[in-house]
Amino acid sequence: MNESTEKLMTKSVNSKINRHMEELKNHVFIINGRKMLDKFAQDILKPTKDNALLISKNTELERSLSIAKFESRENKKLADSKEKKITGLTHELEMKNMLFEEYVVIMKKMEQCIIEKNTVIAEKDKRIDELTEKAAAFDIFAERLDKLFAVFEDNANISIVQKVASGLFGKK
Repeated sequence: MNESTEKLMTKSVNSKINRHMEELKNHVFIINGRKMLDKFAQDILKPTKDNALLISKNTELERSLSIAKFESRENKKLADSKEKKITGLTHELEMKNMLFEEYVVIMKKMEQCIIEKNTVIAEKDKRIDELTEKAAAFDIFAERLDKLFAVFEDNANISIVQKVASGLFGKK
């Protein structure tokens, strides 16, 4: 018999003795600090089949309770560990969300800057197109002037050409 079963039996016997105190008045003796029972007391206190099953079941339940308590402590330790991990991950997530929000603000500023730069580039492209058209028109005008000068050179003695040339170029 193991120690826990013996304790349960001692407790059970003592409570039975207390319940039947009047009947067992002269049948229970204390010798060397231990309660001793005569045959009559033993017969009265002897467990019945039902009591033996209850004691066995009680022992089994106490063993199960002990295991459940151990598992409960282990589960609490695990839950505490998981809670700490959740707290850490929550903090990390909050920090990353703050960084993300800062990046979103920076990206919006960059996007606005890009829009402004694209507007400036579009204006410059428009100005380039205008200047290119003017340069092309100037090239055409310069080509016509060259032809006109060639005509003037060929006809330098003609008085009308001389008048046009002097009007245009201040020459005589």
